[in-house]
Amino acid sequence: MKYLILGASAAGLSAVRAIRQLDAGGEITVLSRDRQIYSRCLLPEVLAGRKDPGATRFVPEDFLERHGARWFGGVEATRLLTGEKAVLADTGDKFTYHRLLIATGASSFLPPVENIRKGRQVYGLRNLEDVEAISAAAGKGRGAVIMGGGLVGVDAAAALNERGVSVTIIEAAGHILPLQLDRRAAERYQHIFRKRGMEIITGEMVTRILLDGDDNVTGVELKGGRTIPCALVVAAAGVTPNISLLKDTAVETGRGIRVDEYQETSVADIFAAGDVCESLEAFTKKITTTPIWPLAVQQGRVAGWNMAGARRKPLNNFAFRNSMEFYGLPAVSYGLTEAPGPGYETFTRESGESYKKFILKNGRLRGAILQGDITGAGVYGALIRENIPAGATGEKLFGLTYADFFNQLEDGSFIF
Repeated sequence: MKYLILGASAAGLSAVRAIRQLDAGGEITVLSRDRQIYSRCLLPEVLAGRKDPGATRFVPEDFLERHGARWFGGVEATRLLTGEKAVLADTGDKFTYHRLLIATGASSFLPPVENIRKGRQVYGLRNLEDVEAISAAAGKGRGAVIMGGGLVGVDAAAALNERGVSVTIIEAAGHILPLQLDRRAAERYQHIFRKRGMEIITGEMVTRILLDGDDNVTGVELKGGRTIPCALVVAAAGVTPNISLLKDTAVETGRGIRVDEYQETSVADIFAAGDVCESLEAFTKKITTTPIWPLAVQQGRVAGWNMAGARRKPLNNFAFRNSMEFYGLPAVSYGLTEAPGPGYETFTRESGESYKKFILKNGRLRGAILQGDITGAGVYGALIRENIPAGATGEKLFGLTYADFFNQLEDGSFIF
């Protein structure tokens, strides 16, 4: 059996491991545009100067060798030939397969802002090259504007702030981290960031990048008319799945590649995992989720198992988890951050640096935010993932432990 995997990040390498667990002799080939294996989650650490680029590698140096996989780094898949069961690369080479995994990830989304593609110092934060370019531009002074106050944008802002760069965050929503936190939890971070010298502007949008005669960034103009001088712009307004290689194929796509619960696409023997894909549940139920590392790992594992011919293994329930820590204040969130309508109950408690919020419907937890004191976060995530009744409301809800649910599952334990 010949397995071809496009992408060498969380999803792709999880698939390598899963395939080899079930097929000791299959031929595994990995192509990746990146020349290094690294965790995108750690890019802000490099940007802040806390880690060297080499420290972002998340598997041992000999991982691919030990798993009997050939890796072609710096090679980008450009076209999928489903009829031939082959992939063309930018090197001109053709790679054939029996089963294919597309784990090509996503690129930074560039919103429709005047001059955004023309400005020389407009960057995303998706790879090590971005970090290098941002670092070089940051040393020229005049500050940085972060377009987007989601997790990537806030990570970038904090990293640049630690380097002594003047930073302004522009977020269209009413508060930063709108997909990860509610307004109150976000305000606690906003207070800290402002004390650190960052400017945060919410409910606003950048409409134009200001350039000099050589297309160097000199500032941004907001919808409200204000102009903010800066030397660089980080576009952190979301991502776009890398699906250009699927042009003129029968692989069904929407925002990303549509997959079923086994991570298989609409074309037999072609699977997808990670940021590049869109689950059928997300498509049919209009669920908005953010790309996160643990989900990519789980999707890659499921894809690998099914590619290797295991008895059909579906993706288990996944409690979307966001975790962060800025300037000593940690936070974890699962599922909903606000009650979407009638029938939901919301319970909150705030004490000192601790803030906790739980959202229930019909006695089952549908969302949780823990900030400051994140003790027991795993319990609440398991309740959401396993769809177990919380068995408590009010004050009792804030002190749940694993012991309260030992007998709720057949094997008497939570599975992570």
